[in-house]
Amino acid sequence: MSTATKKRILLIYTGGTIAGNVAESNVSETKRSDPDSFLAVLDDSIKIVKRNWNIEIEPKNIDVFNVDSSDILPENWTTLVEKIAEEYDNFDAFIILHGTNTMGYTAAALSFALENINKPVILTGAQVPLGYLGSDATTNLVNSLRLAVWGYHPIKGVIAVFGSKIISGVRVKKGTDFDYDPFAAFITGSLGQIGRFIRISEAALEKHISYLSKVKPLAIQSRVLSVKKDFNTKVIASLTEVPGMSYELFQSLVENNNIKAFVLRAFGAGDASKNLRKGFEYLKEKQIPIVVTTQAPNGIASFQVNEPGKELKNNDLAIPAYDMSIESMTTKMAWLLTQNLSYEQIKIKMLEDLHGEINIENELI
Repeated sequence: MSTATKKRILLIYTGGTIAGNVAESNVSETKRSDPDSFLAVLDDSIKIVKRNWNIEIEPKNIDVFNVDSSDILPENWTTLVEKIAEEYDNFDAFIILHGTNTMGYTAAALSFALENINKPVILTGAQVPLGYLGSDATTNLVNSLRLAVWGYHPIKGVIAVFGSKIISGVRVKKGTDFDYDPFAAFITGSLGQIGRFIRISEAALEKHISYLSKVKPLAIQSRVLSVKKDFNTKVIASLTEVPGMSYELFQSLVENNNIKAFVLRAFGAGDASKNLRKGFEYLKEKQIPIVVTTQAPNGIASFQVNEPGKELKNNDLAIPAYDMSIESMTTKMAWLLTQNLSYEQIKIKMLEDLHGEINIENELI
């Protein structure tokens, strides 16, 4: 009889809905789960994996913090990165139990921070807490475990597994608070589906993995793991343009609130109104980067379609977001702001495709 392959899996507990951090209800009992509860629900699945795949899973759980994901801070991202780096040589994969509200931000942040990781970091959660009627917690956790030890494709890097979706970390977008399948890949970034079977898009996975060795070779050991763990969201203002919005708002936020970067949801294909032109000119003079996206749910801010966007491009007044999600562009900006880069360097890096977060295409019209 062949010896079973051993896989060491670290479950990282952060709280969220899956742990029972929800508002009290008149129709269901309030129940909170501790980290040991999640190990218990994996027992049967671990036995099945050993019997069917000849893989012996050795799970361990740690509690790094316990918060509602709406209360997640950049410091929490740093803690997660530090813990993964600390335990990198001790485990073959990491599963993070996380709330759904900011899972897209955390997944993007970890993607940027763990530049050449050679192991899977899988985020999952639940729409209904563990122990509640109708909970999807067990399914999502078991599916994450399945993917973490999957031997048919080289699973690595930061990935979200939720419902039937397998999504690249920089493309995780929550679309609903009700469905069991609330997440989708934002425009691109779908790596496959998981149900009774696991269906991997080999081309998409190969592209996802290719980014992990752009900076340095893949990290076999922690000593060569490239980690940039700091983020600064406190100096970023994220605004949504409305008709008649005052350009003076930019200057006020810079001078009164020490804002160092902006994210603006403009109209159309990144078509901020001419009314804001003086504000953009002020930011350029002060060398404060502003990335402009679109309010269209699946739109692309290319600065190539209408005159307002073309003016921003021709006068070098803003960074077009193209198809970056709001989660990726915000965490990417927060990450770059901590690296002592110049204004021009930040502009270049925001348009560099680091982990599949941005696709730059020229419009043909």
